[in-house]
Order: sequence, then structure tokens, then C-alpha cells
Amino acid sequence: MECAGGFIALRSGVSASGSKRHEARWFLDVIVAVDNRRLVGPYFPGGPMNIWLLHPFAGGPGLGRHWRPFWLADAWGKMGHRVVVVSAGFHHLHREPRAPGPQRINGVDFWFLDTPRYDGSNLGRLRNNLSFAPAFRSATSAIAAQFGEPDLMIASSPHLFFISAARQIAQRFGARFWLEVRDLWPESIVALGMTPTWHPLVRLLGWKERSAYRAADRVICLLAGAEAHMRARGLSAGKFIWIPNGVSDGEIQSALTIETLGHPLIDRINQLKQQGRRVVLYAGGMGPPNAVEVVLDAAAVLGSTSPEISFVLIGSGTSLAALKQRAAGLANVEFHDEVDRSIVHGMLHASDCAVVAFHKNALYHHGISPNKLFDYCLFAPRSVIACEAQALAGLEDLVTARCAPDDPGALAASLRAALDGPARSRAVRVAIAQRYSYSALAARYLAEAGNPA
Repeated sequence: MECAGGFIALRSGVSASGSKRHEARWFLDVIVAVDNRRLVGPYFPGGPMNIWLLHPFAGGPGLGRHWRPFWLADAWGKMGHRVVVVSAGFHHLHREPRAPGPQRINGVDFWFLDTPRYDGSNLGRLRNNLSFAPAFRSATSAIAAQFGEPDLMIASSPHLFFISAARQIAQRFGARFWLEVRDLWPESIVALGMTPTWHPLVRLLGWKERSAYRAADRVICLLAGAEAHMRARGLSAGKFIWIPNGVSDGEIQSALTIETLGHPLIDRINQLKQQGRRVVLYAGGMGPPNAVEVVLDAAAVLGSTSPEISFVLIGSGTSLAALKQRAAGLANVEFHDEVDRSIVHGMLHASDCAVVAFHKNALYHHGISPNKLFDYCLFAPRSVIACEAQALAGLEDLVTARCAPDDPGALAASLRAALDGPARSRAVRVAIAQRYSYSALAARYLAEAGNPA
């Protein structure tokens, strides 16, 4: 992946050997380049901007998953912009509900909207999603009074029910309106078998999807191969930008001192290794899209051919109970509850290899961008992914090896080969991760601000 403008030349400063001197020089040069362009140049023409970043499920420190809005806002703030992240005061990924109104969290400004609570019911979640747009309309004047009228409005789409409201409010303020697409709606829920094509919700989402592509000044997508899909649904030529997920600059720094981190689960992995075992770690969601059952079936294969390989799985999700039952007879598999990101990073560092799997599905032909892939690259000495080659396009440098999806034997063989091969040095992994640092991604993101579509 190349960054825009001056960053293309700066990347050449990272040597093939990944020496720490070259990596430090690369990182310093990026910081200098960003600092020199705060007020002038193609990145931020006309000076600092007021940016409103809307994400109904925004995460961050103490909030839960979906950290991308937090990291982007943090990076843009350090570049001289004023950023506010607008999110729901309650949603199913929150660790605890947030009081409506402004809150500053680790240097990033949030505005939480008053949205209804719900349990596990789909109707309650839908009601919550639908409430986001009217709650945002009601809070717009107060947000503008505290943080200034927006120059740029970015709507990030874990769902589409607020996009038209965001566009209208952007127009009211004379702001540019950008759409960030995380998942393709409604194709995702159809391809994953969650909703039939004839369902009225699919028709509604399809209409909203087409309207959003036509209305946006830019569309930023996490999926490298999604442009053709969007162009077929009304997106104009020249509006598509691919910006995947990444890793925070703070986490890149933490990778240099990760050995000092202590936790019982890190101790558990080290204990297994002291017993002569090789540890394969899965850290992530335990739901149907994650193909964890394929990982368990690969563990069953290796249990008879390579009994010294242990699998440690950590996370939560709707399929967790079924997965535990599937692994009940496997002596080389153990499950642990979800823990903080920093602890996962320590576990990845202590392990011998990380693993992730996707099912074979045409949906993934548009690309993938799971956060875990970037974490695996930075912290784990090896990583293996089971997916189609087309799904991984543009992100091949993140993994040690790839094998075919839905094939436990192929995954077992790929894991065995990776464990028998050399580990990637920390210097090499840090050099790769720096290409996906949120400071570089945030600068690339806003590089397009001076180039109206």
C-alpha cells in the first residue's frame, strides 16, 4: 500500500532488512512531513478543519470494539484539526452506557447521542439504529456550538439508517460529505445467510446504499476490491478511495517493550511452551463469519499428527457455546474469555503463531480488513490465514502464509509449515505495521480533501 503525496518517497526509507535505524528514520520523516503540512499543501488546504466523524458504534478506551474512529480522530487532532466523534450513547458493543452529550476520552472528543437501550432482540437493535438519525438532528446545534460547524462530515456505516440525515446536515453547514463503508449493505447480510433477498429490509437497504453512493463527495472503503460493486450502484468515477484498517502508533511503540507485560493468560502460554508445546493463538470474535470451526477442525487434524501443537482461543460471540461443544474432545484446545487489547497483544507475542479463517464466500471477493490481521502482523512471530487469494488482495504482506478456506487439512498443513519455518523478526513486523499506522492512514485519508471529486 502506498501513501499519498510525499509519503511514497518516504516509504523507500525502510530497508529490506528492516533495520531499526531505517525504521526510526522513516517514522520521524513521516512525523516531520505531517507537521510541515498542517496549514498548507495538498493535505490540509486552507488550514485546520472541523471534522465531525459519525459512527454509531464507535469504540475506544473504556468503550469497547471499533477503535478506528478513535485512532483516526486522535491522529487528525495531532495534525491540527478539531475533531468530534458522534456515537450512540448505548449499543450492544458498549462496555457500559454513556450519558448523552460531550465527553473527552484520552484526548479525543466524543458526543454521545441519547439512543434507546435494548437486549439481544433484533427489533430492539433496529429501533436503536433508527433512533440515531433523529437524535443526531436534535443534537446538531449543540454540537456545533461546542465544537464549531463542520468543514467535513464523515459518516461511517456499521448501518445506513443515518446517512441521509448526515448528508442533509452537511449541506446545511456547507460542509463536504464523505461516506466511509465498512461493510457492504445489504450484500453482507444476504451473502452470510442472515436475510433472504426478497426481504423488505434488503430492498430498503439497497435503496439507501445507492442513494448514499450518489450523494457522497467521496467514498472511503475498507475493502480493496469494492469499487466495481459501488460503481454498478451509482458511485461516480474517481470518488472511491481504499483505506484499510491499521494499527495505532502507540501500539507500534508498545511492540518494542511488549516483554514487560504480565498477565495470567500470558503466563499460561509461556507455561505451555515450557512444556515443549508450540502455541497457536486465535484472538477474535466467536460468531458465524469467523470460521472458528475450521480452526478447531484443523486442531483435530494436528492433534493426531502433531500433538505438541496447542491451540488457545480467546474471545466472545454468539457461537462460543457451540464451538466449545465442538472442541469438547480435543485435548489440544483451550478457550479463554475476552480480555483487553493490550493483553491480547502480549499473548500474541508469547505465542508461536496466530491464525484466522474465513469461509469461501463471494462477499469476500471485495476484500477483507479485519483488525486482528494487523494486530497479528505486529505482535505475533507468525500468522496464517485461511481465505481465497482475492480476499487478501493488497494485504498479503501482513501474513506469513495463506491457504484455501473451509479446508481443515490445508489449514493444518499450513500451520505446520509455518511453525517449522523461521519467525519474522520484530524489526520486519514493525516495518510492515508502520505502513498501516493510523498516522499514515489518517494523512492519506485527508490528502483527498484538496481534490474535490
